[in-house]
Amino acid sequence: MGAPQGIEDPISALFDLADRAAAMAPVVRRLYRYTAAILVVWIAIMAILILVGLASAGWLSILALIGLAAGVIALGLLRQTDRFFREFVQRHQWIRQVQEAEPASKIPDGRTPVERLARYLAVSNPRIERRVTANPGSVRFRVSVHASRRDLPFDLILGEPSGTIARWTGGDDAGFAIVARLGSASPTLAELRQLEGDAVLSASSLEGRLVRIILLRPEPGPLAEEVYDYAVGHPVEVPWGFGRRRATLEIVTENANGTYDFVPHVLAVP
Repeated sequence: MGAPQGIEDPISALFDLADRAAAMAPVVRRLYRYTAAILVVWIAIMAILILVGLASAGWLSILALIGLAAGVIALGLLRQTDRFFREFVQRHQWIRQVQEAEPASKIPDGRTPVERLARYLAVSNPRIERRVTANPGSVRFRVSVHASRRDLPFDLILGEPSGTIARWTGGDDAGFAIVARLGSASPTLAELRQLEGDAVLSASSLEGRLVRIILLRPEPGPLAEEVYDYAVGHPVEVPWGFGRRRATLEIVTENANGTYDFVPHVLAVP
């Protein structure tokens, strides 16, 4: 039985609504920056008035203190709203990526598994592709990152530098960094944890914010249940600015039929 006249398919209507909301992302980001700048100026003015009021009229300091508190609260609420909208847009991108993704991801040509993975990352993500096209040197093989007084080896590092202010404050101009290490056909939980620990220690020394950690298996093999569960259900927290951000931990396997297998399948990152 078809839907009554005048009633849309609810699933399609939801996706259309999400598309329209996501299309407003650039406008919302500009509004956030302008509003945040105004609030910062307001807070600075109130701080100056507090100092002036202490030297002359006490009532002015009280009013300025109230204004300062209101500005700080408003800025905090604005940051939470911006964080919610950014997560909504990112989730929408993931859904679209899942809808448009091929049923099986094909392995590109390359001399080694790591080289093939680097080419796949470039062709599967527009942002990475733009970065690699503009600067082929952003793809580095067999790199050691010096952190915690030792050298931490990775088979692949791919990244885009972050802005200086973003690195110190944890802002959005974060660039990105992806690290990968060649693993065994049947990796152990200790091997996966070692990669995670080395990546977290290296995060502060990378050019951009660490967003993706990959253990690459050159051939399929038995994957222990505890390893699978750890990769799927274990979020990785990496230092960024004054806080921490999440990075994805992923096991990528080259299959004999020329396709990749992902645990979990990470899309739209970065």
